[in-house]
Amino acid sequence: MTFSRNLSLMLMSYLEVEKWVGNRNEGELIENLDWSQIETAIRQLDGKSKTLVTLGADDETYMTIGGGESGKYVVSVTFDNIDFHNLVDLSKPNETEKLVVGGQEGIYPAKMCVDLLHCLLAARTFAELGKLDPLLSWEEDKSLVAV
Repeated sequence: MTFSRNLSLMLMSYLEVEKWVGNRNEGELIENLDWSQIETAIRQLDGKSKTLVTLGADDETYMTIGGGESGKYVVSVTFDNIDFHNLVDLSKPNETEKLVVGGQEGIYPAKMCVDLLHCLLAARTFAELGKLDPLLSWEEDKSLVAV
């Protein structure tokens, strides 16, 4: 017996895929999504010309997935465009890594540079249920929190 899932249950309404040509973003906006489009976009991230995808329900609820070079991804989610949650791998050392996200190189804590499997699991749960996957580790992003 095969298990099939109704792909119209996707809660997200759009997928933005960046594609950098020189210093110009020639990406695309995809609507009426299914999981295969999302997974393909994530797998195509290369940390060079394709460095960021955004999966969103609206202007305030979205997930960004960036990077891709060497199988390292940075995943962030917001439900109100104010508080952000980052997917983390708590087994990683207290070091930093360089990743290109959104066309710009940045330095990220190593624990924020997660592998493809965790990235895809987080994206699938967010796309289908509109929430953070409870089996993964998430941390609130304190860099944007007002003191």
